[in-house]
Amino acid sequence: GTAGAFDFRLPNVLSISASGHKFGESICGTGWVVFRQRENLAEHIAVTVTYLGGSSDSMTLNFSRPASGPYVQFYKLLRLGKEGYMQKVENQMQTTAYLRHFIANLKHPNGENRFQLLDGGDTRCLPVVAARLNPNLGLHYDDVDMQHALSESHWYVSGYSLGFENPATHEFENLFTDVGQETTMFRIVVKSNITQSLAENLADKIEKVLTVLDDLDHGYETIHSKIQALKDKGGKSEADVPILEHEYAGDKFSRTVRKTIFAQKLMQKQREQRSTSAIVSQHIC
Repeated sequence: GTAGAFDFRLPNVLSISASGHKFGESICGTGWVVFRQRENLAEHIAVTVTYLGGSSDSMTLNFSRPASGPYVQFYKLLRLGKEGYMQKVENQMQTTAYLRHFIANLKHPNGENRFQLLDGGDTRCLPVVAARLNPNLGLHYDDVDMQHALSESHWYVSGYSLGFENPATHEFENLFTDVGQETTMFRIVVKSNITQSLAENLADKIEKVLTVLDDLDHGYETIHSKIQALKDKGGKSEADVPILEHEYAGDKFSRTVRKTIFAQKLMQKQREQRSTSAIVSQHIC
């Protein structure tokens, strides 16, 4: 069947935004937003300022912003055109379909599927794969753990908790009615720079990382709870807390899982903080 309405045909949709750098081929920091009507613009976003002898409306998070994003975006729109963007998206969708089929068919050693797909499939979805580890497997790790393990191979696949903090009550609540707030999922955003060979590399890393995580004992605590404990004791960021230490010897994947790595890293960071100051960076996708 056809996809349902997702735009201003729905009365509760007040604005539509999209990423100019993920799908528009512009530089990082470029994004688009369209509001249904002006009254839906929050006052802190739409600011009227006196500039160059006149009055100007600035609809950004702050008044002065670099112009490189809109310039690059406009150039790409002119350079690629509708046909160019269609070809680009078709290629992204093919690569996405490869990853989706890999995830759908990957099996646990007991014969069950590793994952459950959560997106609209190959033809009714953005070039994004959304899935979660199969809850029927009763695994002692979750999608956020897999995210951190994959980051050791420089792949940044976003894991999410299906709960949210209610701004009115400051209570952590369920995002959906059919799963609990502790449930997790992940997504893979397939941009145009993700080639078929890179997609195959990601698939290989996912399979190997899951094998490692399967080998951990059932006393394993989820990585994000340990990260929070580290932060409570003065740690800086998730980037400070690797889940695995591994090395590659050709195509052979070997690893050393250290149960005390978090305590070791904490002591190491405390020693470093006493002797020097460091800038901590975090990769975000």
